[in-house]
Amino acid sequence: MVQTLIPNLVLIGYMGTGKSTIGRACARALGFRAVDTDAHVERRCGRPIADIFAADGEAEFRRMEALAVEEAAMRVNVVIATGGGVVLNPGNVDTLRRSGVLMWLRVAPEEIVRRCGDPASRPLLASAADPLAKVKEMLTVREPLYSNAADAIVETTGLRREDAATLVLDAYRRLAAAWPTVPGRDRRD
Repeated sequence: MVQTLIPNLVLIGYMGTGKSTIGRACARALGFRAVDTDAHVERRCGRPIADIFAADGEAEFRRMEALAVEEAAMRVNVVIATGGGVVLNPGNVDTLRRSGVLMWLRVAPEEIVRRCGDPASRPLLASAADPLAKVKEMLTVREPLYSNAADAIVETTGLRREDAATLVLDAYRRLAAAWPTVPGRDRRD
């Protein structure tokens, strides 16, 4: 009997889009474990991401993030919630594609700012005079990367977490049913 590979569910998207929260809900529904790459980096370093950025810089954080992505992608039956900048490294995207189905959680910039709360708690917004303008500027760079990496896009603006999780699960199940038995598929076939 041939055993088919069940892909992981990988959530990508900008900060404040609900990757961690929706990821936990999806993991419960699928009977998977939830893995959060940002939380993994914080545990490994023993300090918050804001402190890592302040003391070591973004480049060092991105290096640690890539290690967390590699470790998460080696697991099976997991929902992986990634950091918002994970797509800035093409190697991260390749690693995650081999591991599972990538869902881009997309949210309107205004709602992102509202969800993020105090900009001081977010290293990339902390020094912004206008957090909304900074979010829009960063999305201009990142949205094409999210789009290119994603197997599906789930718009969660204005949705309750439960409703967003339902949309993610519906898309995941549809895509997982067509998942190839050999990892490392070429999505561009």
